[in-house]
Amino acid sequence: MRVLRTALLLAAIVWSLAVSGEVRARYHGDLNVFAGQKWFQQRDWAPVAEQPQLGLMFSFGEERAPVHFSIDVLFSKDKADFVDPVLGPGRKEGSSLEYAIGVRKTWRNWATCPHLGGGADIVTARLDTMTSAGSDKREDRGYGAWIEAGLSWRIAGHFNLGIDARYTRVDVDLGTQYVSDDAPAGGFHAGLLLGYGW
Repeated sequence: MRVLRTALLLAAIVWSLAVSGEVRARYHGDLNVFAGQKWFQQRDWAPVAEQPQLGLMFSFGEERAPVHFSIDVLFSKDKADFVDPVLGPGRKEGSSLEYAIGVRKTWRNWATCPHLGGGADIVTARLDTMTSAGSDKREDRGYGAWIEAGLSWRIAGHFNLGIDARYTRVDVDLGTQYVSDDAPAGGFHAGLLLGYGW
């Protein structure tokens, strides 16, 4: 639900820019859908260490500004079966929701436009385990940083098509009430971009 509210807010911003010729002439921006994969550290997240990921990447700034302000929202989730040597068959489900706030620089002087970005990252991670002994649900929020790089192409004046890769460094506590267990909730992300630019 939080992802949907964020998407609607970003869509409203883009719509207001699209209907305002004056603002469109003075500002540049991009709203892209990200579709790809996120790789966690295997030791802590197996067997759901590789998760499909969807997100929205938004950047906006004055035309003459060297960098643009960016807000990205990324969600990953996966589930898999496993066999515990003591408890037998089980299922594990993992997910993460990231809010990446920072700056992004895009070079638009060529047909292929490279971009670089970085900033602060807020991640809510959840790991649920179901076995014959019952269910174990663990969730925590962590704060860290992200960096990214990618390439995009502007098609028919306003449509973006590209690729993006990023690395996030965030730790969360997925331990119990009595025992702490710090685990990385960031990781390596890579995928395709499709969106609208002005």
